Amino acid sequence: MPGDKVYLVIWYKEGAITPIYSFDARGKSFDQARHWADEQTLGGRAYFRFTDDPAKLTVESVKDEDGGVYRCRVDFKKSPTRNTKVNLTVLIPPESLSIIDEKGTTVQHYIIGPYNEGSTVEITCIATGGRPTPRVTWWQENALLDDSFETISDKRVRNVLRLERLERRHLNTVYTCQASNNNLVAPISSAVTLDMNLRPLSVRLKGQNDPLSADNTYELVCEVVGARPEPVITWWKGSIPLKNTRERSSPDKNITTSTLTFVPTLRDSGKYLSCRAGVPLIADSAIEDGWRLNIHHVPIVTLELGSNLNASTIREGVDVYFECNIKSNPWVYKVSWRHNGKTLFNNASAGTIVSNQSLVLQSVTRSRAGIYTCVGSNQEGDGESNPVNLDVKFAPVCRTGQQKVYGVARQEAAKILCELEANPKDVSFIWKFNNTSEAIDIQQSHFVADRARSVATYTPMTELDYGTLLCWGRNELGHQRHPCVFHIIPAGRPDPVHNCSILNQTAESLHVECTEGFDGGLPQHFVMEVFDTQTHALVSNVTNRTPVFTVGGLESGLGFVISVYAANGKGRSDAVPLHAYTLKAAEKRTGIYYYRFLNYSVGPDASNGINAFAQGTILHITPILAVLVGVVAALVLVAVVIVVVMRLRGHDDDDGDEDDEAMRNGGTGGVVGVRGTRKGAPQTATHCTNGVDEKTPGQTLGKDICDGTDPDEKNPDIIPQNNDNDYQDADEKAFEKLNNTSTRMYETLPHIHPHSNHMDSSYDSVNVMNIPKMVEDITYAELALPKAHTVYAPPVSRRQEPTVYAQIDVSKKVPPPMDCSGLSQPQQLLLHHQHPPMMHPQTQLHMHLHQPHHPRPEDDEPPSVETPLMSNHRESTIPVPVLPQDQCRGSYQPGQRVVSATRF
Repeated sequence: MPGDKVYLVIWYKEGAITPIYSFDARGKSFDQARHWADEQTLGGRAYFRFTDDPAKLTVESVKDEDGGVYRCRVDFKKSPTRNTKVNLTVLIPPESLSIIDEKGTTVQHYIIGPYNEGSTVEITCIATGGRPTPRVTWWQENALLDDSFETISDKRVRNVLRLERLERRHLNTVYTCQASNNNLVAPISSAVTLDMNLRPLSVRLKGQNDPLSADNTYELVCEVVGARPEPVITWWKGSIPLKNTRERSSPDKNITTSTLTFVPTLRDSGKYLSCRAGVPLIADSAIEDGWRLNIHHVPIVTLELGSNLNASTIREGVDVYFECNIKSNPWVYKVSWRHNGKTLFNNASAGTIVSNQSLVLQSVTRSRAGIYTCVGSNQEGDGESNPVNLDVKFAPVCRTGQQKVYGVARQEAAKILCELEANPKDVSFIWKFNNTSEAIDIQQSHFVADRARSVATYTPMTELDYGTLLCWGRNELGHQRHPCVFHIIPAGRPDPVHNCSILNQTAESLHVECTEGFDGGLPQHFVMEVFDTQTHALVSNVTNRTPVFTVGGLESGLGFVISVYAANGKGRSDAVPLHAYTLKAAEKRTGIYYYRFLNYSVGPDASNGINAFAQGTILHITPILAVLVGVVAALVLVAVVIVVVMRLRGHDDDDGDEDDEAMRNGGTGGVVGVRGTRKGAPQTATHCTNGVDEKTPGQTLGKDICDGTDPDEKNPDIIPQNNDNDYQDADEKAFEKLNNTSTRMYETLPHIHPHSNHMDSSYDSVNVMNIPKMVEDITYAELALPKAHTVYAPPVSRRQEPTVYAQIDVSKKVPPPMDCSGLSQPQQLLLHHQHPPMMHPQTQLHMHLHQPHHPRPEDDEPPSVETPLMSNHRESTIPVPVLPQDQCRGSYQPGQRVVSATRF
């Protein structure tokens, strides 16, 4: 009614006398109304929502006992009271689901099984509780499998799922059971996963069934696919199980591999090797794969003597054959025979016949005795047979390599050893002595015998007791045909060694090998003595049984004189001298080296000899420095070529004038001295000479070395900056012209025949000087005519002719001087070579190399110094004028050395 208002709302439940809930708005607004609920019935779970349309009594957490008929009473201000009934039905869903296998066991962890492949499975699902009775169904993903359920009691409903003939596809399938009795809430469910045992799908040996080599190690792999759980894999060789395997599975457990370490033997050939895999939980699930083994092996060879031969009765002259039996896979491609390790070849002319697997030896001799083997060869290798010893019986013969000559002194007892080769070795001996007059049997008391060895004691008393001892032997096969001959000679010194060579020179050691000579009839040994070249001190002494020596601990960069001799009980042989040197320590480096040879001079003291030293400056070249050196060398070469061309052009224009000027001014001649430099020795000289090499115009052959300048400026390897003729006086130009003239005539000089020590009868013999040549020394020599004796040479046509050289002998000492007052002036200049004068302190001999210096081998003799001589007589020896007349009666100094120049 209009203006009406609700005062009171009361809720009753059927069966209850008192209200269960009230809403009192009397004298109040709805917001201020008072709510009341029965604690026993609703327990604070109810609330009246007056703002809803229509208004509602909300009951939370509905229980089964909350169901029933509810009455709502509403009191109004004006209108009469109204009552409304509402029926509340409470639905109870199933409480739980349980899945049970065919054994009645509740499934744990939501996995059922495992079941073998091909078996039948029943899975039961039971729902408990719920009102009304729930509906129980089986699902696979979204597909309904079974909805046939049954009630087994008041609050239990069951559904059984049957799976027949399980297949591989059922593995890990998820089956879901659902129970529901209304459409208001989601059904309850429970899922299980089906686990299965699967038999292997395949078993395979990986690789190819290739032949296997015996006694080699192989790893064979067997792969099993599809087995669940992991299969049991076994290896079999025929009916014999094999061990030494290892297994490995893939991450998904679907593939399992087994590896067998297998060493085949010869006996395995033809056997069946198999790999077998199966799942023990599944009956008859094993399958296998295998190979028939083909074993290759080195040939097995056995050797035996011919069946009709007796190995103990074979003697020289009979025929012998061997038979070779072979077992091989693959078959041999070659059969060879060996005698004492050396291969035999078919040689019918020598009595060796090889026929397939047989060997025939015709008319065997003692040299055929020894070990024989047969070798079969195939792809696996060479198989050698058992050795068979061929024992050839023969009469005694002399053993080779015995000492044949014995050096024995008078009344000295010598032990003469006679060794024979015989089979059998039981030998009886006969000794005889033979000389030029008679043959005497040696009594048995004077020799002893031990099987094939006999030693005779012989003592020569007179000269007639020296001669020949003869030794014979005899065994059961016969008498020795040729005796062993031993020569008894008087003992003497051994012969010198020969063919000595210096090998393997290093910075601190030398190795020398020689060939021994006759030992003088006595045991000899060999001695090598090493002396320092400068100090002559003994550096090392080495003794050896053979002439092979190695000496170490030497100082580097020094020269040595080596003396090698043999010695025995009677003395020692003549010594064989050798010259050697050790390398400088820096010469062992790898790189590019530059050697700079300095000038050297010799003072007036001839007793010191003439010693020349080549000093080497060693520079290691880096790549950048090598490029710079190459550029500089190219520029220098271009400059030298230009200078040479200009000099040749200018020289051709002035030939005639210079010839005339040379004849007017006179020439220079005679040897004007020797100048060298020894380390630490002062330089002395009073006269200097310049010359130009006729082969290389423009290059200075001799330079002034007595002007007190730096020795490096006199280095013959340094190209002078000025070689112009403007700086030469008339004599020097004349000498240069004479030196550049190919054909020269010196009819006033004596003629000496080659290889002769005598001159023409009009002259006395020539005295020449000797210059000692040390190891590594380099001597430069320049010959010129003295100004005091001018030689006029008529103009001749120029033609190219090789330079003539002089050989300077370095081995002679200066004898006492001779009186040359009675000689003419030319004869005074040509002194007898048997009476060389002393070196004049005011004369000098400039020495230069015309060829690039090449270090000589260590074992060569010291070379003679070569210097060009001005002569075209190739068959003569030019005696070198040595001294002016005032030196003929010079005082003689013992130990002085002179120079002998011989044309060659």
